[in-house]
Amino acid sequence: MKLFDITGKTVLITGASRGIGKSIALGFRDAGAIVYGAGSRPESIEWMDKEGINGVVIDVRSEKDAFNAIGKIREKHGKLNCLINNAGIATNTPASGFKEEELQNMIQTNYTGVFRNCQAYYKHHKKDGGNIINVASVLGMVGSKLASVYSGTKGAVISLSKALAIEWCNSGYRVNVICPGLIDTDMTDMIKDKEYILNQVLAGIPMGRLGDPEDILGAAIYLASDASKYVTGQTLVVDGGLIAQ
Repeated sequence: MKLFDITGKTVLITGASRGIGKSIALGFRDAGAIVYGAGSRPESIEWMDKEGINGVVIDVRSEKDAFNAIGKIREKHGKLNCLINNAGIATNTPASGFKEEELQNMIQTNYTGVFRNCQAYYKHHKKDGGNIINVASVLGMVGSKLASVYSGTKGAVISLSKALAIEWCNSGYRVNVICPGLIDTDMTDMIKDKEYILNQVLAGIPMGRLGDPEDILGAAIYLASDASKYVTGQTLVVDGGLIAQ
């Protein structure tokens, strides 16, 4: 359907070297978008060019990386149609055990980097409008043990997105959030590595399985396309029913 058509749209996806970001990058490529996939290191994006994805190095903790990358995309294509902030890190460190370096690294990656990327996009396109999709987590909506700082950063991304949706609406921007549940990527290895923990987790998911990275693709295409042109400031949960109970 043309309503969900993203052919020719220019899209930048952070954290595209693996997991959910990689799945979105490949899916958007297959749907006809011009995809720029960002990874934090040159070696993490080596595979992209041969897959028809434009690889760029963006350390989201940097003040300048995203700004420079978005500027180059604008120069080449005239506009960046959609920014998908997916880069993030997780840990199972107990709240009492967080060291300052680990704390700051997670905040800088999961929250500050998202804000800076949104700000850079706005500065380059504030007369043209834009579309931002921030990938948070259901753990930003509900509490969980061993996820204190992670949950805090993802909750902050949800609130940030709502605020930016209101503040930038008159500039032609839409800002929305996708909240994945427990997805089968390397970030959930800490769950999958222990069978008894995995079984407990699966028992709490009505659909009875972890999500696949591809399960997030449809939500991303919807929010990137004209099918959602009247949608902003919203949170789309993709979790197999986990928090519906």
